Amino acid sequence: MQLRTVIGIDIGGSKTHGLRSVDGVPDAEAVAGSANIAAVGVAEAGRQLEALLTRLGATGVDAVCVGAAGADGPASVGTLERLLAQHAPGARVLVVHDARLLLAAAGLDTGVALISGTGSVAWGMRADGTEARAGGWGHLLGDEGSGYRIALDAVRHTLDRMDAGAPPDPLSRALLAGCGLTDREQLIDHVYSTQDRRYWAERAGVVVELAGGGDVAATAILDTAADALATLATRVLGRLGGHEPVVLGGGLAVHQPLLQQAVRHRLPAVEVHVLTEAPAAGAVRLAEAFLDQEPVASNASEPRA
Repeated sequence: MQLRTVIGIDIGGSKTHGLRSVDGVPDAEAVAGSANIAAVGVAEAGRQLEALLTRLGATGVDAVCVGAAGADGPASVGTLERLLAQHAPGARVLVVHDARLLLAAAGLDTGVALISGTGSVAWGMRADGTEARAGGWGHLLGDEGSGYRIALDAVRHTLDRMDAGAPPDPLSRALLAGCGLTDREQLIDHVYSTQDRRYWAERAGVVVELAGGGDVAATAILDTAADALATLATRVLGRLGGHEPVVLGGGLAVHQPLLQQAVRHRLPAVEVHVLTEAPAAGAVRLAEAFLDQEPVASNASEPRA
């Protein structure tokens, strides 16, 4: 009996994580740099995927599933499919939005994946295959409830106090220290010269820590973030027409219990889980299920609801 070998890949903003499984048993794991096409370009994404698949061993693989932010249009999906076909010849390829990996990693076929990391998005599916999505517009248009937005709200708070002639408060001082600055006026140039969203998302921890100590300004920012995340989940739940479970994922949501608690408080009638498995494990599960489906002429992108 022939063994079934699959690879699951999670493309993140800072790294690409891959797992290989043989007949349901984990076989190999590897990490490479980000292969997010929008962030690093097609050529670099191809190099990182090649490095990852080489480390995992892509020869003889039956299926590869990749989850990537923004992978919901024909152009982005098609580009990833071509890159994967080059480095995993003969494998069936499935490209999905990274939010879908969360449900699969949680062992769920239906529910809502609510991501709060560098960015934010909610995506869900019900039993009949109906999908719905809210958010995920990127930092210029949305990402409310994300680490990036929380940090920028703290920056705005600090500059607003400066404009009002008010002295630095605990949040202002903590933010400056976290950025290695000594004066509020330095923040303006620092923001415009430091465009890396991951850098700012990491500063969200300063806000959460102060909120946990009862700081009024930090608590207000965290409450705004929790409101936004609960709204994303509620919109998807409403469009799915049911009381599906919600899975919290993304670096901020997974590592900040205070934010988890705030979101749960705003979704009292909903079963809320926090992701405990790596999203790449969800990609493995989707790849295995993909093998059980009849092959089609081409892998279509997931419809946007």
